[in-house]
Order: sequence, then structure tokens, then C-alpha cells
Amino acid sequence: MGYYRFETEIMVKQTKEYIIKADSMEEALDELQTGIHRDRYMDIIANEPDWASEIIVVEEELEEEDN
Repeated sequence: MGYYRFETEIMVKQTKEYIIKADSMEEALDELQTGIHRDRYMDIIANEPDWASEIIVVEEELEEEDN
């Protein structure tokens, strides 16, 4: 019996809430889309993995240690 190491990558969904003070919805959307408020958010859901997106990026057979 052997040991095997795997590394995987997975997409993670993060939901953020922005409260933007502006004169109109269009102005607020423009500010959000241009990145002006990228550092002013509250996490709603910090990490929600999309398990369907998981891919294996490393497959390695490990050598057994001598006892």
C-alpha cells in the first residue's frame, strides 16, 4: 500500500455587500464597476466552494520511508 499526494484547485464564491452613497443608481453602479469602492465592503458569505469546479493539478506518488 502506498501514499499519494494530490493538490486541487477550486473556484470559491464570495458574496460582498457594498453601501455606496451617490446621487443616482447609475452613479453608484459606475463607482462600483470602476473599482472605487473595492476596499469598502462587508463579507456576506466568506467562502462558498464550488465543488463542481475542482480540478486536480498535482498527482504524486510518495516514496515510502524505511523503518
